[in-house]
Amino acid sequence: MALTYRQLVESADQLREHTLEKALRGQMERFDLAMWAQALDLVNRHITIDEGVVDNAATAYSELGNHLVATLKWPEDAISVLPQGSSSTQTLIAPPTRAKFDIDAVCEVDLSRIEARDPMQFFDEVGGALKGWDIEEKNRCWRVQYTNEPFYIDFTPAVPLSKIPAAIRAQVRLRPATRYQETALAVVDRPTKSWKTSNPRGFAAWINDQARRRVLRMSLVEHDIVAKRADVDPIPEQEVPLSDTLRVAIRLFKRHRDMAVRRNLVTSDTAPISVIIVTLLTQCYEGLADSQRQFDHPIELLLALAETIPHMIENSNGQYWIANPTVEGENFAERWNGDNGERYKSFRRWCQILTNDLLTILSATDPDTIRQRVQTVFGCTGADPDSGGVRTLGLLAPAQPKSAPAARPGRGLA
Repeated sequence: MALTYRQLVESADQLREHTLEKALRGQMERFDLAMWAQALDLVNRHITIDEGVVDNAATAYSELGNHLVATLKWPEDAISVLPQGSSSTQTLIAPPTRAKFDIDAVCEVDLSRIEARDPMQFFDEVGGALKGWDIEEKNRCWRVQYTNEPFYIDFTPAVPLSKIPAAIRAQVRLRPATRYQETALAVVDRPTKSWKTSNPRGFAAWINDQARRRVLRMSLVEHDIVAKRADVDPIPEQEVPLSDTLRVAIRLFKRHRDMAVRRNLVTSDTAPISVIIVTLLTQCYEGLADSQRQFDHPIELLLALAETIPHMIENSNGQYWIANPTVEGENFAERWNGDNGERYKSFRRWCQILTNDLLTILSATDPDTIRQRVQTVFGCTGADPDSGGVRTLGLLAPAQPKSAPAARPGRGLA
């Protein structure tokens, strides 16, 4: 029987060393946590994607949908194109380089309204309709590039699982979990040439539902943070406050992972993909909420999440396992089991770097040093993080020689 998230957190709590908790406790006796909160809040806002860019992506989704309707002669009410993943959970972040970032879109098509039945025929028909666009074929989606935009769209053709004829539905790989099963989709899995269950909207709903749960005792923390930055414009819609600690943790930890890759501390091929970081953090947050844990400050909760997730990995018959909470039998850590443990070791290495960086930040005692260390760790100083004078606070080692920017890890639900 699989462990509940509460049981996973309780087990992880026995394994972690509580190093960050002890360091924080020592500093709380001498300093106001607002110094660290303000510095991390600046980073959180710095890595936020401009609202105008997200609006442009939404326009691009609509254009794709309208184009498919016109080209394939589908009924207009048979297709719905929706943004998914990080843009729907307010966890989309800017990359530390000028590389384009991905925004996910799901094209939901009511199969009862069109002729397509075969998954590969359906996938190829959508791709054929996009001829003339700058597209690239992927395992489950068509990647659409935009010359004058900082993003590309991973466009996934899908059908509501409930709308697939019963005879075909029985052949779909994997089953929807009870949780959020009403939003389950069937997507095309090109390697097996079959339908496969997916539930990106349910996954996003899970994150949003957990983020709304209260595990902070303080209700006025945000006032303390915002009141001291009079030069800041009003927070745009895509930004989230530090008191929304689950979403902020997802954003900061993904950014830290990106910086670890950029500084050659972990490789882009083995760095933890975004969906793993998101899943572990949300599982941990849900487990803390279910056990009725309460925290006095967002910084305290953020550090608890950082120190707990390394111990949240399940082991099933000798296999690393990170379950998709919305699709039964889907293991986000599947690739960890076929690479001689390289991805798992890279994940643990990144977790240790993150812990060391947070410890170094906590050891600072004046606002200028705190701000400098936070901005250096998360690559928000405005300087090239690969320049010779910058050190990685995790390993206190000189940065590696400049090389071509590594591919940004993480796709799909990230």
